[in-house]
Amino acid sequence: MMTLHRWHWVCGLLVIVLLAACGGQAPAPAPTEAAPPPAPTEAPAPTEAPASPAPTEAPVAEAPTDEPVADTSSLTGKLVVYTTRSEALFNPVVAAFQAAYPDVQVTVLNGSNSELGARLLEERVNPQANIFINSDTLSMEDLYNEGVFQPNDSAAVLALPEQYRAPDGSWAALTLRARVIMYNTDLVDEADLPTSVVDLADPKWAGGRVGSANSTNGAMMGNIVALNRMLGEEQTTAWLQGLVDNETAFFGGHTDVRKAVGSGELALGFVNHYYYFLSLAEGAPVGIIWPDQGEGEIGLVVNSTNIGIIDGTEGDTLELAKAFVDFMLSEQGQTIYAQGNYEWPIVEGIPLAEGVPSPDGFRIADIDLKSLVDGLETAREQVQLTGMP
Repeated sequence: MMTLHRWHWVCGLLVIVLLAACGGQAPAPAPTEAAPPPAPTEAPAPTEAPASPAPTEAPVAEAPTDEPVADTSSLTGKLVVYTTRSEALFNPVVAAFQAAYPDVQVTVLNGSNSELGARLLEERVNPQANIFINSDTLSMEDLYNEGVFQPNDSAAVLALPEQYRAPDGSWAALTLRARVIMYNTDLVDEADLPTSVVDLADPKWAGGRVGSANSTNGAMMGNIVALNRMLGEEQTTAWLQGLVDNETAFFGGHTDVRKAVGSGELALGFVNHYYYFLSLAEGAPVGIIWPDQGEGEIGLVVNSTNIGIIDGTEGDTLELAKAFVDFMLSEQGQTIYAQGNYEWPIVEGIPLAEGVPSPDGFRIADIDLKSLVDGLETAREQVQLTGMP
């Protein structure tokens, strides 16, 4: 594994940039009141996914039992959670946890992967958070390598497939999301739709018709590393150069991409699949392409959202943190979190949000997500070489 002693978080890249030293630490945030959990939004049915001739099943944990997560009457205290998820997507599951544990106060600080990752590193001498929940495997693995998390022997965590957790249980995946192409149905005819992510670099999409996250985004960087593994560095570099030459609109995150596609500013957007469902639920004229499903194609590249307990969490607070992790992996926690985010729950047997297809019907790229961190240096060099923002 690569050791990132120079964490370039300032550039926004989840696992690339770390400010060596600057200023004092910000104080722990005031508690954020989580709204009561609403019923999951039902999204209209998506564009039919292409058939997969030889799908690769994504490993999942066994279905949870009906046993309670813990004795709620014995848990009291405070928890501080840092998360990269938006309040709208995260507050419902926090509210459900607090309903189950009424004597536990949860403080939530929202921010980007880069911001919160840098903060966690700066606070290692005096940790201010107990839990970190993020939306990128690469940054989670990097923080793990930097010693940010502490081991967790939870049975719920250790039941997960090894590729979706740290060996010592210090971090674990919560949901999976696929890399897809969304499109504006008013701007693109079905006959012209791309079928592979490679097609996004085709000159037919030149002139700023395509949107993507830039190199500060962990999911995008992870995708570059994945393509290097499956297509080779030469072809991946050529793909990146094609995106740049096509004047692809690069954004700091996928929210801007999906909104630009929904409003008609862009024809295509390279995003995680749940962004399509969020736009669809808002009534935007969008469709989805589940790419690379043909014989011999690479399959869907997936990434994960994750949870970890911060090293330095001790005593009763550690027990609260473990209870929170177990709740997020329980049937109730997984249902609320995965359905509200239109993502694939990491635990087997959890019902999906309305309209979200099962991952079992797709060809999934055969890549160990945790190993992608080893290829980041090459990906950074490719970004610089091609001039990708």
